[in-house]
Amino acid sequence: MQRAIITVRGRVQKVGYRDTVAEIANGLDIGGIAKNLSDGTVRIIAEAEKETLENFIALIRPKDDPLIKVTGIDVKFEPATNEFEYFDIEYEDFNIEAFERIGTAATYLKRIDKKQDQMLETQEETIEVLGAKIDNHAKKTEDGFSKTDQNFIVLTKETKNGFERTDQNFTILRDDYGGISKDLTKAIQGIEQVAKNTGKLLEKSEEDRGESRNSINKLANAILKLAEKTG
Repeated sequence: MQRAIITVRGRVQKVGYRDTVAEIANGLDIGGIAKNLSDGTVRIIAEAEKETLENFIALIRPKDDPLIKVTGIDVKFEPATNEFEYFDIEYEDFNIEAFERIGTAATYLKRIDKKQDQMLETQEETIEVLGAKIDNHAKKTEDGFSKTDQNFIVLTKETKNGFERTDQNFTILRDDYGGISKDLTKAIQGIEQVAKNTGKLLEKSEEDRGESRNSINKLANAILKLAEKTG
């Protein structure tokens, strides 16, 4: 068994801190006492096994209590005296402390009420701002849809005009291709005629060359015979 002498600093008087400590201590089967000191701190004397006391010290720093605020804890261990049967609260004057707690509670209630009013005002302002943003967004969305409709109409018109121009260009291209095809046919026919005529000329030229060779051969033979006779 160990005795822990604990001094707790912070907002720990007139806010029900000792009642919280007593509830925790009795839940852990710790014997001891808690009392207010004149310097605004709370003195706690607790006796139990060392492990239990360490757990107790960790729990007497509440973090979710709106009134209690522990800023520091000093601990000193001593041998236990076993003088406490249970954990109790030491009051200087219960009636006086009770009225003090009521006054403190009223003060905090006023603060809470004031904070709630401020929160409501802030929420109303936030709602107004949010509503304005929603209206603005809705207007922008409506304008966006309007612009989208206009753009779609313009796009549809441009697409239609594009198809019409494409059809016209295709018609012109088809007509031009028809004329080119006719001209190309005429040119091919002309080339074929020229080739045919050229072939005839070549054939005629070959016949003429043959006749010339025969005439030259005959002339050469006659000269040779004349030379033999002369010789």
